[in-house]
Amino acid sequence: MSNTQGTEIARYFDEYGPIYVYEDGLFRYLSFGTGGEQSRIELNRPEYPVYQYMQAMLLGLLYQPRPQQVLMLGLGGGSLVQALLSYSDHVMINVVELRPQVVATAIKHFMLPVSDQLIITVDDALAHLQQATEPQDLIFTDLCTDAGMQHQQLHQEYLQACYRLLNDQGVLVLNLWDEGQGFHPLANQQLTELFGKNWLCCTVDSGNLVAFAFRGGKPESNPRSLLNGAKKLEKKLGFPARKLLNRLKEI
Repeated sequence: MSNTQGTEIARYFDEYGPIYVYEDGLFRYLSFGTGGEQSRIELNRPEYPVYQYMQAMLLGLLYQPRPQQVLMLGLGGGSLVQALLSYSDHVMINVVELRPQVVATAIKHFMLPVSDQLIITVDDALAHLQQATEPQDLIFTDLCTDAGMQHQQLHQEYLQACYRLLNDQGVLVLNLWDEGQGFHPLANQQLTELFGKNWLCCTVDSGNLVAFAFRGGKPESNPRSLLNGAKKLEKKLGFPARKLLNRLKEI
């Protein structure tokens, strides 16, 4: 996230606070207030993941290159949805978003498509996790407010619910905020307790830390073993995936 710039083109309010839409040249972005951006698209290619942290989250596709079932907790402007739909014609994406107005804003202002591959449910993330039964290849969790990342993402109850829904080779991808430290003590504690040593993280320049946790054991993750998958991501989505491989590390 970064400080807001550009021209305000829309403003909405709901019980959780304001929702702003700004436009800055070729870019349009979503903000929940003074805390900065929550989502951004490039208007002439909305499927492109603009933020580096989102590019890092998409490295989850290196470990599940042909996902069939994907659960996404938190919609924002829908940038991650658009990237996944562009990546695969066969993936089924279920999105859970707490705020109906965020969903409406993503559709109206961020080109979120209507697709047979996409189901959006308005619900609390934890409540949905506890009721869901469909095994998932990938779970992306990216919950935030104007104040930053929601701490709920590292509550043991939340993580256990995610773990339960992963299939045997499933991957949990968490977007966390560590202020550029490259280490997140709470994530280390909670993920290690649940997944053992079967998780990795990737630092990005914005101060985010993206964690990848594996239900069926940690796969080979040296840059050479992931090179072909990274090239595929670059071809499909256009971001420099190979440059991010060296940021993957064990904690």
